[in-house]
Amino acid sequence: MTHKNVKLLLVDDHPMLRLGLREAVAQHPHLSVVGEASNGAQALKLARELSPDLVVMDIHLPGINGIETTRQILNAQPTVNILIFSRDAAHLLVQEALQAGAKGYVLKRGDVDELICAIDVVMAGKPYFSAAVSEGIVEDYQKKLTGTGNPAKLELSVRERQLLRLIAEGRRNKEIATTMKLSANSIETYRARLMKKVGHRSIAELVRFAVREGIAAA
Repeated sequence: MTHKNVKLLLVDDHPMLRLGLREAVAQHPHLSVVGEASNGAQALKLARELSPDLVVMDIHLPGINGIETTRQILNAQPTVNILIFSRDAAHLLVQEALQAGAKGYVLKRGDVDELICAIDVVMAGKPYFSAAVSEGIVEDYQKKLTGTGNPAKLELSVRERQLLRLIAEGRRNKEIATTMKLSANSIETYRARLMKKVGHRSIAELVRFAVREGIAAA
């Protein structure tokens, strides 16, 4: 059953992507975009003001990341549905999103029709995951059942993953500092801690690690 007059809040830091989503949504009379946010703080403010039925949420946002934004929105407005829309399919990130209360996880590599379908499914009270995300969830579950998973697998925070992704993309410290809203000195400190945590001493090794973990594209 398709819900009528579903109010959507779009949260993504890329204006062109939000424009494309708005145009796609306009083709579906039962959906309407009531607001757009380019960062977590704006999303929190608009969620309070507009009371959307569903939030389409990116994860890698400037300032407050999408997972923490999801958590804060749901703490204040538990009836809101949140659908993650991200290019990052890393298993740990999917787990964190689900733990924060997201009802679905759609990859940006798919087409817009999948996103519309996911919105309808979530509004019907069911979870929705892109195929690649579902496979990862099942794989993790099977590993837990059989005991074949690696219990010592390194876990990175959302901020550490964001820093690693930016490093892998070849961003310089000044650019990373601006994106993450931190000082250049703080980025140097975080970078040193990250390299120590993952056990790599060079940027090239960090990049290979990021690609292997699905944090950055090859």
